[in-house]
Amino acid sequence: MMVKKVSALAGIFDDDPKEVPALEPALIATPPIKAEASERAAVARNSRRSTASATGRSSHPGKKPVLIHIPEDMHRTLRQLSVEEGGEPLTVITERLLRQYLVKRGHARFAP
Repeated sequence: MMVKKVSALAGIFDDDPKEVPALEPALIATPPIKAEASERAAVARNSRRSTASATGRSSHPGKKPVLIHIPEDMHRTLRQLSVEEGGEPLTVITERLLRQYLVKRGHARFAP
């Protein structure tokens, strides 16, 4: 036998409330909506960002974190060279190369 799903709003606009079927607890409970979960995640991310910026303490003051995508083999080679050349961080290497590129393009204010 198939159970007919009753809407939670059934009978709101009916004239005779006696005709409204009783709702079973199993039919009332609904799973959380994905949008709510993603909204909670966004709130959590924003609160982490605001607490980090509210403290005013940055490990790299005056610098903005940037995510760049490079091929995996290129990353592996860069890491290897970094270790071989005294452990210079990839962020330092990247910043130096970006400065060189900007100076080459005529932006002299970024010259070291």
